[in-house]
Amino acid sequence: MRQIRQIIVHCTATRPDWWDKKTINEQVKEVEKWHVVDRGWKAIGYHYLIGRNGEVVQGRPIEMIGSHARGHNKDSIGIALFGGFGSDADDLATDHFTPLQLAAAYELIRKLQGQYNIKSERVIGHNRISSKACPGFRVQKWLAGMSLSEATAKKPERTKPTQSKTVKASAATVAASAGTAVTSLSGMNETSQYIILGFAGLTILFGVYIMRERIKAWAEGWK
Repeated sequence: MRQIRQIIVHCTATRPDWWDKKTINEQVKEVEKWHVVDRGWKAIGYHYLIGRNGEVVQGRPIEMIGSHARGHNKDSIGIALFGGFGSDADDLATDHFTPLQLAAAYELIRKLQGQYNIKSERVIGHNRISSKACPGFRVQKWLAGMSLSEATAKKPERTKPTQSKTVKASAATVAASAGTAVTSLSGMNETSQYIILGFAGLTILFGVYIMRERIKAWAEGWK
């Protein structure tokens, strides 16, 4: 039995409705054709594949070295989720995969971790070790510190920045800094006023920078 040290998550890069009238076994057979017939591999490259309905199908036997991550096949298990077409490496998992898929992936990963004593930092996405976007999200970010319900939660819907609590907090900080500076100016000599305005300006610039970064976080759908 080969020594297994890591789990690598992939996507099939297929559209959400790809072969949706076919069974999961028929879909897996088609992927096997891509790998065996089209690429000349010995068998399907992945060890497990997870359908849109959350059904898990065994691919290549665990005992057999996979063909899914160049330079990392020898000691890894490859898991592929159907979907992920057009995804980016920093998308959310819920942007491209169903809650049933993600729940099944989470359960399978935890099971394999226990079975082969694989540490959480050794559960990664293909994009961690290649320039590809696959599987279309950051696996470590998805898994780290998340409960199952959080891992499969839908991305919060946002229509404007004011819905974000962090953006609100940053705007309030900038406003407060400006107000404090104006209030402090009264009764001071010209030199002191310049010093206060200088410090206030730096504080406001820093606050604007923080708010900009928080708006980026808002754009990803997080409060």
